[in-house]
Amino acid sequence: MESRIKYSPVRSYQRFKATDRALVLVNRGPESLPYHIMDISEGGLSFRYLGQKLNRAEIRKVSLYHNDQLIVDDIPIKTISDYRLRDNMVPIRRGSIRFEELEPAQLSKLEKFIQHFTEAPLPIA
Repeated sequence: MESRIKYSPVRSYQRFKATDRALVLVNRGPESLPYHIMDISEGGLSFRYLGQKLNRAEIRKVSLYHNDQLIVDDIPIKTISDYRLRDNMVPIRRGSIRFEELEPAQLSKLEKFIQHFTEAPLPIA
């Protein structure tokens, strides 16, 4: 007999641990800065940064880099969360973003970015 219960994982996309030089440039005009990607999937990413909390309203698009090489440009995003990881003199924060609708070329480049600049899949739960 076939089960009527369907498994629904917590996340829609498998997350992967990013390599050390995988960066996200948060496009905020002249104040744009690159941050280290912690993990990434086809649905979004999380990054770490130092300092005060970023203003969510200012973040509309991001670009993905490896070292100084641009891989994917102007990905539309929505901010999901931003919280403090550690209480130091300069706070270390974690920001999480979801990718909005990607163009086919952006999706293809994102898939290649994940393939080339990540290490290991993270647990689904």
